This record gives sequence, C-alpha cells and structure tokens, in this order.
Amino acid sequence: MFRLQNILNKRAISVFAIFLFLIAKFSFSQNINCDHSISPSTTVVDGTGLIYPGDTVCLLAGPKNYLLLRNIHGTEEQPVVILNKDGKVIIDTDHFYGIKFDGCSFVKLSGNGSDAYQYGIFVSRVENGAGISVDNKSTDIEIEYTEISNTPIAGIYAKTEPDPYGNCTFPAVRDSFTMYNTIIHDNYLHDIGNEGMYVGSSKYTGQHINNVNCDTIVLPHVLIGVKVYNNILENIGWDGIQVSSAISDCEIYGNYISQDSYAEEQWQMSGILIGGGSNCDCYNNTIVDGKGDGIDLLGLGDNKIFNNLIVNPGKTYYPNQPPNEYQKHGIWTGDVVTNQGTDFLIYNNTIVSPRTYGMKLSNSSVTDNKIYNNIIVDPGAYNLVGNDAYINRTSSYVNIDLSNNFLNPGISTARFIDPANGNYDLQVNSPAISGGKDLSYLGLDFDIENRLRPYYFYYDIGAYECQDSTLSIDPVGEVNNGIILNNNFPNPFNDKTSIKFYLPEKLHIKISIFDETGKMLKELINKNVPKGEHEIIFNAKKLSAGTYFYTLSTNKYCITKKMTIF
Repeated sequence: MFRLQNILNKRAISVFAIFLFLIAKFSFSQNINCDHSISPSTTVVDGTGLIYPGDTVCLLAGPKNYLLLRNIHGTEEQPVVILNKDGKVIIDTDHFYGIKFDGCSFVKLSGNGSDAYQYGIFVSRVENGAGISVDNKSTDIEIEYTEISNTPIAGIYAKTEPDPYGNCTFPAVRDSFTMYNTIIHDNYLHDIGNEGMYVGSSKYTGQHINNVNCDTIVLPHVLIGVKVYNNILENIGWDGIQVSSAISDCEIYGNYISQDSYAEEQWQMSGILIGGGSNCDCYNNTIVDGKGDGIDLLGLGDNKIFNNLIVNPGKTYYPNQPPNEYQKHGIWTGDVVTNQGTDFLIYNNTIVSPRTYGMKLSNSSVTDNKIYNNIIVDPGAYNLVGNDAYINRTSSYVNIDLSNNFLNPGISTARFIDPANGNYDLQVNSPAISGGKDLSYLGLDFDIENRLRPYYFYYDIGAYECQDSTLSIDPVGEVNNGIILNNNFPNPFNDKTSIKFYLPEKLHIKISIFDETGKMLKELINKNVPKGEHEIIFNAKKLSAGTYFYTLSTNKYCITKKMTIF
C-alpha cells in the first residue's frame, strides 16, 4: 500500500499541507450520511429513478467483482458522490473493466471514505481491460483517491468512441457531444499495461470507422475542462499520462511519474503526452527514470510547459542508435495541428541526463518555441553533436527564441543540493540562482514546490527557486539609485557573452571581472558613460571553465552578478 509517508519520501509536501489534508479527510469520513448503501456483491448500480442530485452512494467495504455505474446524474451544484464506507473496496476481476461510468454526469468517485486508507477504492486487477472507464457520453466526472494496478490496457480511460454501438449512428462525434470537466486527482496507478491515463481521443484530425454498416471518417468529440493533478504513476507500460482533444481549460500538474514506457512500444513512450487538439498547460510535474521522452508536446499552440523536473528520460536508449526509433529526449515537440500565430512556451524546467537531447523541436508551425530559464545538463548526445545536444531543432524552419538557459555537460556544474538522492533544488552557490529572465508578466510566481518565485529580486533558472535565507543578492531599482545590471546572456557560455546595463544619468562606472577567490581578472569599463541602456561584449577565450563574477560599481554603489564558463 502506497501510504502518505511514501509520498513524503518522493515529494516534499509541507507539514501544514499534510495537516490540512488529514483534518479534511478525518472530518469528511466521520460524517458520511449514506442515501444508498451498495453491498460488495452488487456489481450494477443504475440510478434511473433512484439516485438524485446531491445523493451520497456508499460502497460498503469488501471484495467486489466489478462495478458498473449507469445513468447516474447529479448537477453542477449538487453532484452525486460515490465513495467507500467502513474500509476498503477491492475489485479483482476477469471482466473488461474494474469500474465503468456509463451515461453518467456530475458524479464524484472518491476513495476518501475511510480514515484507515489513503486509497479506499482499489482496483487490484482487471484481466481484459481498463481499471476505470469513463465512456458512453459520460461527462463532468471527478475521480479521486483510488488505487489501480495490473490492468492490460489503461489505468483510467476517459472518452467515448464515436460509434460505440457499431451501427454508424455516431452519437459521440464532434458536433453531437462534448465531454466537460474531467477531473482526475490524488490517485495511485502502478503496474499498468498501456497508458496510465488515456484522456480524450488521439485521433483529433479524424477517425476511420470501417465495419459492415459504414466506411467513413468522423471527428471524435472534444473535451473542455480537464484537470489531471497530484497523481502518482509508477511502472507504466506506455505513456504515463496522455491527454488529447482537450481544446481548452486543460491543466496537467503536480503529478509524480516514475518508470514510464517500460513496454517499449514505439510512438507510445513518454511520461506525459499532450496530444493532438489539446491546449493544455503542463507544470510542476516530476518525471523520473522513464524509457520514453519526458514530455511530448503536440498541442494546438500557446501551451505552457514550466516548472517540470525531468530526470533520466529514455534511460535504456542511446543517442547513437537510428534516429527515429531510439532517440529519447527531455521534451519533444511535434505537430498534429497547430493554430496559426501561436507559440510553445517552455519555461523554468530542469532536465537532467536525457538520453539524447534536452529538447528536440520538430514543430515548424508555431511562430516561436520560446525557451527561457531552463536547466539542461548531461545530454546523452553531447559527445556526438556538442551544443546541439541541449536544444536540437530538426530544420531551420523551426523557430527558437532562447533566453537565460543554463546548459552544461556536467551535472555537478548546476550545484543541485543532492542529485544522488533525487534533490534537484539549488545550492546557495548555484550559478542558476538569480540567472533567469523575469517572467512576472506571465504570472509565473511559483516554483515546482509551489514556493514564491522570485524569492529575492531575480528569477532563478530551472524548476526550483532557491529559498535559502542566507542569500545575499543585490536588488535593482531604488536601492541602487536606478542603476540596473542585467544578467549576462548567454549564460553559461564558452566564448562570448553580452552584458547589458542601464544608467539613470551620466555616471563614471567600472565593470570588472573577478574569479571565485575575489581576484580581479579584467576591467571592461572605467570611464564616464551617458544615461541610457548599454551593452558590452565580454570575450572569455583565455579563461578556464568555472564560475566568475562581474560587478558594476560607482563611487556609491556596487552590483554583482554571476556568470559561468564551460
């Protein structure tokens, strides 16, 4: 049983958050008022004329073969709640599903009904299908605190096939059905044969229906309002989380995914797949030790991918293998259909030891791949292609806007706190601290641990924003009488870098380069400089790899920044 303590070992959850969770769980589970009690032997619950909006349906603890939930309808204000009572409900079945929603709406399935169990509903084995299936035009469904394992297909499957009855009436195509508000959170999925979660159709541009009744192409239904968050997925055969055809209001965040793609099924290998037709933001996820790409992005455009930690993606694959089959990356972008005039926005991710490239960019339809404030270290193809191993584009038609990324072949250069034990937060002397581009205009004001970003006056690079109170970082603005010294770019660098600064008036300034011992190595400027913005180019050819400092000083003020040469 994957209990709360195991979660704490993998993700640093605040004590206060745990306290609130336990209080809420205790209060809820101690005050269950059951409008309907379902015995362990009951396998079909039909709500027609029996279950009404606002009702609570209690699944009594014990072993169960399977559970079909049919024609159960709540409302937005009064959903029907279905939960375990007096212990754990355990489903072990030779059936085609463990739990199925059939023609339901506004229903919440919760395993939060017993204090003794983190996951009070456990689909332990399904011989021939998915763990939980949301289909037959079911909509507005929430699933929480369930555990699912040992399924040959998906752990959670959420979509309706265009022609579910095979008679070519097409009740669930794009102009006849939309699936709303699919909320999947705080579940534990492990040892799954195919996708951990399969949400929405991957055939957004058209699905071929060919049977005895018809031969045609139809457009599958879309989804509006998808939230997939705070789930744990381990040992998943195909993609960990796949979300497709989610055209708006879609977020995938706070999930922990370990050992995805173990079946090595080509084109089904990623920690998170944002599929065709999706406009999803993907953030604060941790993806470790998978055989696939960390994140595959095939969305409509203007997708934001930020604050994700991706470690060792494609772990059994090698960069010198044939390019299409065996290359695996931290983030890969492709094109199913992309809206004109849109961008892919890839910010503040930490990517460690990708088997081939840190990012492989293959979508030439987006206006720009905006890649800011990312850490990419130890890409597997570095010895083959050099700096192209960090951010690799498949053609010159792929547009890239790069700024303030930390790129280095050595993991130690980033100065993570304890990477050997999975802690990729930043040491106080990390060159990534205070090296990021200001993204406050995007509302990006938190890091992967939901901590304040920026903590001081400048953004850190990567998924983590260092919160060490011993940091001493010079602020901008009034403290320095309006003098601004920008972060050098590129940083790190191995040849030349640009240093920009702003003076509110004509001043005599010095700009100097120092090593880590404080020894001045070079003076770039020592003269009167007029008011305004200025730029100088620093050539570091004669300096060895390492961390250096540059200062802008006047007779009253001194501002210091860090730079890294590799």
